[in-house]
Amino acid sequence: MSEMSEGHFVRHRAAKFVGVHAGYTRLAHLMELPGDLRGVRVELPDGTIQVASERNLERVGSAEFGQYASSIGVALTERQVRSAGRS
Repeated sequence: MSEMSEGHFVRHRAAKFVGVHAGYTRLAHLMELPGDLRGVRVELPDGTIQVASERNLERVGSAEFGQYASSIGVALTERQVRSAGRS
């Protein structure tokens, strides 16, 4: 598994949403899995934030981010996709 940090494109393994790693939260009521001490804030292409366990995320490329944006009805130019995060 490759390391993830802020700015990387990530995909949730189960829910399949794709977004940009936007930092961490330690608010207990937002944790996805029992025992998590911190959750990853994932900014989706429409600007909403989802909190996910680090164990459920994998790094992906900008192409997957663009495809996911299209699938939820968010129109992004190639330049917007490239500038949203890093692979």
